[in-house]
Amino acid sequence: MINDQAASLRDLSKLKRRTEKHLKPVRRIAVTSGKGGVGKSNFSLNLGICLQKLGQRVLLVDADTNLANIDVLLGVNPEYTLADVVLGDRFINDIILDGPEGLKIMPAGSGVVDLVGLDSVVQDRISHGMSDLEANHDAVILDTGAGIAEAVIDFACGADEVIVITTPEPTAITDAYAVIKVISSRNAALKFHLLVNFAKNQEEADEVARKIKLVVENYLTVSIDILGFLPIDNHIPRAVARQKPFMLLNPRCPAALNIEMIARRLLKMPVRSSDSYPEGTLTGGSLFRHLFKGR
Repeated sequence: MINDQAASLRDLSKLKRRTEKHLKPVRRIAVTSGKGGVGKSNFSLNLGICLQKLGQRVLLVDADTNLANIDVLLGVNPEYTLADVVLGDRFINDIILDGPEGLKIMPAGSGVVDLVGLDSVVQDRISHGMSDLEANHDAVILDTGAGIAEAVIDFACGADEVIVITTPEPTAITDAYAVIKVISSRNAALKFHLLVNFAKNQEEADEVARKIKLVVENYLTVSIDILGFLPIDNHIPRAVARQKPFMLLNPRCPAALNIEMIARRLLKMPVRSSDSYPEGTLTGGSLFRHLFKGR
């Protein structure tokens, strides 16, 4: 039987953790978006690095099985990918890459569409491999594809929480709502976070977040947490061009400082004094109040 790669990988998102192996359950965070081009993979990579720097053991899974980008952002060419595991040629541990700051990365097979379906032996091997990996990590970040394709929704529904990324563009806002609607219809127990990327300033990001939050909470049976925003920052395209994470290349740029605050927010850790943050970060205004609401 021939299945597309994404369909074959759906079982990965549905694997049950073997909690007896954990002192505490691993935290699964899916990062997704309604449309492509919103900076999802770049955010996932830099968030993973930041969480690692804050003491977490992080596994970043490139779960975009058609347009994998994590390896491109890092300028690496993995010898083996998730496609090799699906085909049964490799074990999970064989494909794990050592990333920056101790981050572990599971690369996907970009552009590989048609693969042989998983037999029970391969399924069991993947299940055991994922369970062992999760036992050695505090957090797993799933960088999914964009849109509402079945594999994207399944990966998101297999997480504990979902970060939905949008931009101020009307199409991105509409598509963000659509992906929240579809995911929540499958798993209403998920915790949703919203991140606004490529915002001109905090006021623009705040307005976008307010609109989405209002519609989501009025028409869907879920609530959504305003996680924060990333400003338009020239350091980001420069870092992408150099294939270096901006968290490491320019750790004091506005985008990097905002990611640090977002990571601390996710970990419920205190932030540094606002005096140490330049203009363009999440210090002050209504998003700042959203950030610490309920703490």
